[in-house]
Amino acid sequence: MKFCWMLVLILLPGVAVAEENSREALAMLEKMAEASRKVNYSGTFMFQHGGQSETSSIAPFVNPAGGVLERLETLDGPAREVIRTNDQVTCYLPGSKVVLVDPRGSRQFPVRVEQIQEIVQHYRVVKGDMDRVAGHECQWVALLPRDALRYTRRFCAEVGTGLPLRARTLNEKNEILESFAFATLTLGGSFRRELVQSKYALVSTKQNWRVDRSALTAGDSGDSGWIVGNQPAGFRKLMELRRSMVGKKGTVSHLVYSDGLAAVSIFIEPGAAPDGKQVLRHQGAVHIYSRVISGHTVTVLGETPAETVMRFARALEPRTTTAVQQR
Repeated sequence: MKFCWMLVLILLPGVAVAEENSREALAMLEKMAEASRKVNYSGTFMFQHGGQSETSSIAPFVNPAGGVLERLETLDGPAREVIRTNDQVTCYLPGSKVVLVDPRGSRQFPVRVEQIQEIVQHYRVVKGDMDRVAGHECQWVALLPRDALRYTRRFCAEVGTGLPLRARTLNEKNEILESFAFATLTLGGSFRRELVQSKYALVSTKQNWRVDRSALTAGDSGDSGWIVGNQPAGFRKLMELRRSMVGKKGTVSHLVYSDGLAAVSIFIEPGAAPDGKQVLRHQGAVHIYSRVISGHTVTVLGETPAETVMRFARALEPRTTTAVQQR
């Protein structure tokens, strides 16, 4: 009996430390989720994936009353500039002289506030060591998946604001699939119009660049005509619509799901590929799976292991089929 009590006394401090670690990690996760809504900053960062790297500049400014203005520009490789005004995103592609306009380009990096409670059901949140990135102190936080449908995510969040300064996505072998890190960063500061103004807006108008507004078509009813009958646990639908796409006949159905960290997009277009083969490929952390369902070509892509996108594809079916089965 005495030995049992001694064992309890030895183990209790370890349990308390683990619980404290979990509380502190969750608090930092919540701070990270709020950072995208509250923190003004500007800087340059490097994104690496699939053996490729890309350097970009970014400057988001948040209006305390609501609303975000943001400019992102690639600094190497093909030129690309993205201007975000609240939920509308305009992408300038100088190489092809094209402007893409999308009213649904909302971005929550890296965590969606409303899904934190769901996240902790499918990831263990663990506090790591302190680090330093771009001259700023940061705290490592790991999100370890509880199943094989998700990747491990690690973030180093600036201690004061919660802004992620470095992030890594790892597979089940602990191999880095993609990474992100700031090289230079200025936190805070008041709004500066010149930092979020497009350098291509005027020239695109004068030179008559092609403007693709297919995402703005009135055919977006919110009903794609398709349903995911048994979606993977932890994922919930964020968006559902039909949209016209340049070069495509008819409308393409589009559904987006997320578990709060990873996003999965499903595209359904009329007509089947000639060979009708199932195709699975990947680039970095993104898997892309295509198959034919009911005479339609279905493409599922997600920042997930291959099994996850394949499960979405297997669970997808026309809504009319589901309705008939329920009768």
